[in-house]
Parts: sequence; C-alpha cells; structure tokens
Amino acid sequence: MRSIRLAVLAPLLLASTAPAPHYAVVHGWPVLPPGRLFGPCSGVAVNGKGEVFVLHRGNRGTDAKGLATLKEPVVAVFDAATGRLLREWGAGLFVVPHGISIGPNGHVWITDTGSNQVFELTPDGALLRTLGERGVAGADATHFDRPTDVAPLADGSFYVADGYGNSRVMKFAADGRLLFQWGTHGTGPGQFDIPHALAIDAGHRVYVADRANDRVQLFDGKGRYLAEWKSPSIGRPFGLALLPGRRIAILDGGTSSGKVPDHDGVTIAGLDGREIAHFGGIGNQDGQFRIAHDIAADRAGNLYVVDIAGQRVQKFVRR
Repeated sequence: MRSIRLAVLAPLLLASTAPAPHYAVVHGWPVLPPGRLFGPCSGVAVNGKGEVFVLHRGNRGTDAKGLATLKEPVVAVFDAATGRLLREWGAGLFVVPHGISIGPNGHVWITDTGSNQVFELTPDGALLRTLGERGVAGADATHFDRPTDVAPLADGSFYVADGYGNSRVMKFAADGRLLFQWGTHGTGPGQFDIPHALAIDAGHRVYVADRANDRVQLFDGKGRYLAEWKSPSIGRPFGLALLPGRRIAILDGGTSSGKVPDHDGVTIAGLDGREIAHFGGIGNQDGQFRIAHDIAADRAGNLYVVDIAGQRVQKFVRR
C-alpha cells in the first residue's frame, strides 16, 4: 500500500494490523418514491438509531441569489438497513444548506453557506438554536462567513469550520460562547484554504479536511498543530468519517473545471496516516462519483457518500 506523507511527525497512534477492508456498493439503496430525484447532495450523517440523514439543495445550485429559502424539504431521512424513506423536513429554513452532523445527543447540526448561519435541530427538524446573523458575513465571535461543517462533542461543546470566507476553526462552549479559534488563510501549518470538514477522535485530536490545500491537517483539542497528510490518493479532501478499528475515511471530491472533477474516491487510512485501502472513481455508474462532497459512517463501518454533480447518496458495505 502507498503511504500518506506526514509533513511533521506527531505522537502517532498504532496502525491497525487487520486485513485491508473491501467496500462494495449496495445497488438500489436508497429507495426513493416513484419519479422522485434529489438536487445536489451536499451532506450526509448517521445517528445512533441507524437513520441516514441526507442534505440536498432541491433545484438550487452552489450559490443563492439573495436570501430566499428553499421551499421544499432539504433533509431526507432513510433507514440505513433497508434504504426506506422515513421522513423529510427542512422546507423554508435554509438558503444554501452545506454540511450536516449529528451529535451524541442525537441533535442535528446544519451549516448554511447562503445565510452565514449554523443551526441546531431535533432529529425531526424542530429548530433548537441558530448561531450567526442571517445574511451577514463576519469574522468575530458571533458571525460566520460561509461555514462548512460542525463537530459536536459529548459535553455539548462543538467545533465549527468557518470555511469559505474566514479559513478558521472555532470551538464553542455548550451555551454557544466562543472559547477559542485558530487558522488564517494560507498554505502553512495551521493555515487553511477552505477547511471543509471536521472529525474528532477518541483522543480529542481534530482532523480538518483542508480542501484547496489538498491535505488533511491534524491538531490537538486546543488547536495546536500536529501533522498533515498529503498524497495523490487523498487528492483534494472534501469529507472525513471516523471508522471502527482506529481508522478514518477520507473523501476526495476532486478539483473541478466546468463542474467536471478530475478524480474522485475514498481512502481508508489508519489514525497514523498509513493508507490501508482505496476505492471509487469518476463516473455515473454505481460505486462511482461526480464531485463527491461528504461521507459518513455507521456503527458497523458501512459508508455513505453524497455527490454534488451526481445528485445522489450511495451506501458502501464492508466485505
């Protein structure tokens, strides 16, 4: 297997010695109502009940004109085992929904790059809390500039990747107070060019998909730089998902020219950065991607990937 280059060595966890996993796409998953199609799918998350939350944008593309909200439901919830559609919600609330995460308490977090806001909701879509000022971009403690992802923790605190405009990662207390932040725009250690996705492991290390810098950066829980992972197989990381067995899935969404990616795929790595497996590619067939945008894992280690251009979600099971 190829190795992912570590630019700076940090205290590393031992890599798994288990055999390299193989992932196969589940044909016919999920089951949509007759005639139903998704819009661009930007986010996916799985809760502890085995429900898969797919975030999509209906007929809206990447950018919004003004602050008009999407009138159709933008969150579709599926049964992970059967692919059956369980419920939908989110109409009239979001402008350009981007990332979706689920906390240990089951609450759903959604970032909106169109409104510059972060939302906390119940699993059925009831609004609990909104952070940020609608339609106002900023770089202070109470404003965002096109935030991309949220990583909620068991104690109620949470990290936010304030990605497209501010190139920073912020940590908030459970009550919404900003505790600290780090990152500026750039290519150096601890700098970002679109921090697009977050993951937090059991050792409280923070993984950041530094998308336009073509790398994953690692930090401790206080934002201190540890290392970076960068390799041809990682490519341009759009999404991250922690897996059982001290592993992580890194989603390469490719660069795009005229909405056509030049590569797409998933790399499975140990938490020491060693590459274990890789699958996927560009295309419209099952198991292929077109601007893969986010990835999530369930408790069994099955993976779910959503596409922007492909406008779909796919399930991959470990064989």
